[in-house]
Amino acid sequence: MKKQLLHISSILAIFAFIFLAFGSDDDNSSSSADTNKMLAYNYAEDFVKQRLKSPSTAEFPGLFEKADHITELGNEEYRINSWVDSQNGFGAMIRSKFSCKIIFKDDKVRVEDLVID
Repeated sequence: MKKQLLHISSILAIFAFIFLAFGSDDDNSSSSADTNKMLAYNYAEDFVKQRLKSPSTAEFPGLFEKADHITELGNEEYRINSWVDSQNGFGAMIRSKFSCKIIFKDDKVRVEDLVID
């Protein structure tokens, strides 16, 4: 009986985690905003890779850390302050900080103020 209760409570815990992690259908605007934030980060990655000496070696933060590096500015604009590890011209892996603004406008995406330190 105890094993069965543990099994049921484990399943309930998993469902609770999924519900909390992905939200309910009642809050689609929040879900959409989160999707747009992550989309903005992905575009930032692409713009950063274009400026790296060895873009194929680029490693960015994991999903949960990325979320902390995005600030929603309103009007479909996002500030990204993050980092990337990549090989420099000598083949050594280095961490560089980057910052940029991603703007979604008229079905286009543009980057402003891209700085890589």
